Amino acid sequence: MLIDDDPSQDASTANDADDAGRGSPMPPADPAEVENLTREVLTGLGLDLSVTARDTETSIEVDIEGADRDLLLDRHGEALNALQYLLNRIVYRGRGGKKIHLDSGGYRKNREDEIVDIARRAAEAAKSRGKEQLLSPLNPYERRLVHLALGEIDGVTTRSVGDGFLKRVAVVPTGPGTKRTDR
Repeated sequence: MLIDDDPSQDASTANDADDAGRGSPMPPADPAEVENLTREVLTGLGLDLSVTARDTETSIEVDIEGADRDLLLDRHGEALNALQYLLNRIVYRGRGGKKIHLDSGGYRKNREDEIVDIARRAAEAAKSRGKEQLLSPLNPYERRLVHLALGEIDGVTTRSVGDGFLKRVAVVPTGPGTKRTDR
């Protein structure tokens, strides 16, 4: 994040300077272009998959189906996550815009439900045993799901443990009747 040390330069002046140096702001991503780019990448990888994209209020949703679908979903969807990251980087190249979300046959929703269910079971175990429970390593989005899901449960708190991209979440008992207050 950039910090502006010169408070005399207001936001409109800064934006005008940026626009003058780079031209007008980039238009938002077009779902048809995102769909075509996704198809090109998958075809280039030799995968037999069909792609459809649609624009929602907050994101561009891309659904991928076909014979090679399972290759994207192996290892908790690592390839799907990697492709999603790559597409966002290519399309936006450092500028803001609607997030591109990839899914295949409802995999993401099922995975989110699975993570929340595991987190809730860990919370119950932490409360009943009075011992910290460690979840398997999760990516940042999955960790966020856990923190949000358990944030409103009395008797436990959560914290991320480890370094790097994949970290574990510790579910820590806080005692009966205690509610999380650090979020």
